[in-house]
Amino acid sequence: MSIKKKLGLGVATAALGLSLIGGGTFAAFNDVKTVNNHFASGTLELDVKGGKNKPVNFDLGNMKPGDSVERVFKLRNVGSVAIKEVLMNVRAEEFTNGENGSTLEDYLKQFEIQVFKVDQDHEGYNYGRDSILASKDVTLYDLYTGNLTGKVKKEYLVGNRINLAPIGSKHTDQGLISDSKNSVKIEISFKDDKSKNADGEYDQNQFMNNSIDFFFDLEATQWKGIKIKKDDANGKINNGKQVQDNRLPRDNTSGSGEFDDNPVTD
Repeated sequence: MSIKKKLGLGVATAALGLSLIGGGTFAAFNDVKTVNNHFASGTLELDVKGGKNKPVNFDLGNMKPGDSVERVFKLRNVGSVAIKEVLMNVRAEEFTNGENGSTLEDYLKQFEIQVFKVDQDHEGYNYGRDSILASKDVTLYDLYTGNLTGKVKKEYLVGNRINLAPIGSKHTDQGLISDSKNSVKIEISFKDDKSKNADGEYDQNQFMNNSIDFFFDLEATQWKGIKIKKDDANGKINNGKQVQDNRLPRDNTSGSGEFDDNPVTD
């Protein structure tokens, strides 16, 4: 190969090397951005306490016909998520009949619900206790079996369970929002029945030495999930005021990044 051809090849090789270097430095400029996302779940928590620090439970012995007992207990939303309903489920266990032949069902029918009221204290306004009873003939047996149609006002019923955080004209329409509370009063009496059998004994003698454990299980439920659309304000989801499943809070136009207190009404 001649010296002239060798020099030409060397120049071509050098030119190729320069083009590789130039190509590598052409994209040296770039710009990086980050979209910050923070997901945190809220807490749904119901607190139950007796009125004026008194006990909530009914732990009674030695009762006789004509006796009655009342309890007041408060339900407070101590979580960050709004509570839609507080549903009461009733259980009865550990029944003993004192070997008198009585049944659990008949024994529960001896206890009449004289008073069952609910009120709400919301934003400084007390709505007053409203009786949930639609009949004067309601017993523990009715609560136990869920046979409540016509005995409990329909606005307090969800299926066969009583809702202690009702949505109605005499109550706030938001269930239990964070840090709001309901007060529940219940009075139960041992029926005083003077009926006698053929031997002249009171029919209620069969209930002597009977006992039972009776439970009110309270289930707090959440509202339907909210869809945050692309044009909604940033910030935490407002779990304060959700009126119905198809009515959601409007986004706040003030720029605070939270949802407005006023629900959509369409």
